[in-house]
Amino acid sequence: MKSHIFPMYGASQERGKRPGTENVLELVGLGKACEIAHRDLAANRDHMRRMRDRLETRLLERVTRVRVNGHPKIRLPNTLSVSLEGVDGNAVLAEIEGQVAASAGAACHSGQVRVSHVLQAMCVPEEWARGTLRFSTGRMTSETDIDTAVTVVARAVERLRGERR
Repeated sequence: MKSHIFPMYGASQERGKRPGTENVLELVGLGKACEIAHRDLAANRDHMRRMRDRLETRLLERVTRVRVNGHPKIRLPNTLSVSLEGVDGNAVLAEIEGQVAASAGAACHSGQVRVSHVLQAMCVPEEWARGTLRFSTGRMTSETDIDTAVTVVARAVERLRGERR
């Protein structure tokens, strides 16, 4: 089947590349959003880091056989990757669905069942890598959100491992 190209005609906006008028209101709105994001960048980063660190600390206290993936200091302020021995990350996600937002494996490997090359490059053993979960915090994440997430995840892992507390 032959492709048809339909030329668009109009004035000389964007050096004649497309007809139409720029959406000035949205451009102004984007500019203001960028101004606010820049203004609050340090405070938001610090808040997300505190929430990520709280999540990490509480998970390590509450869940057995858990390890943190990645460098302990040089990492994104809002992202935590942990591996749980003896459980499948997707099974944990199914258990916590609708209660806690998380993803399994590495970000560049979502939707695939095999262990990601990123976790392999990080030398995460396969028996741990299959239980990898990734959490993100945001500027609206509260301490209560973190504490609830830890409780929900810990209970799910305990159920899947057949542990009792």
